[in-house]
Amino acid sequence: MKVLALSNTYEPIGVIPWEKAISLVFSGKVYTLSSYNKEIHSPSTTMNLPSVIAFKSGKRAKINCARFSRKNVWVRDEGKCQYCGVAVSAEKYTLDHIVPKARGGQTNWLNVVTCCQKCNQKKGDKPLAQSGMKLLKPVVKPVTLPYMQDMQFYTEMSRIPEDWKFYLGC
Repeated sequence: MKVLALSNTYEPIGVIPWEKAISLVFSGKVYTLSSYNKEIHSPSTTMNLPSVIAFKSGKRAKINCARFSRKNVWVRDEGKCQYCGVAVSAEKYTLDHIVPKARGGQTNWLNVVTCCQKCNQKKGDKPLAQSGMKLLKPVVKPVTLPYMQDMQFYTEMSRIPEDWKFYLGC
């Protein structure tokens, strides 16, 4: 189960695993604002599983860049192939190296884009300049990403837990 994390001003900042939320609750760093109807047990404690938490303090470590991951590349690229612009689902997208790995390309924010299977096969292992293809927009290294990094919730509003909707403005 996922937990919606809010800043100390109740702005959505992320979706985290329930295990991380429990750790934050026990460390005293967050308030539990809402809970699921599911209990978790330890040898000495029973508690409801948090659904929405909020940080007590506004002090957070400075983040210089969003964490690079396959899912975050898809979020940055808004779930669209960066060559043809077609929407690609979270289950069917591929990643393309602008400079192919076989030619020394790195796997990082500035060399990887979301791609549909058709465009990925068309480009193959050719560098972008040799492929005859063009990127729809410049590739950037994002500082932040949308707070709903678990994109299944973007595509299916019905999957958002009822407790979250107030905080997300749904």
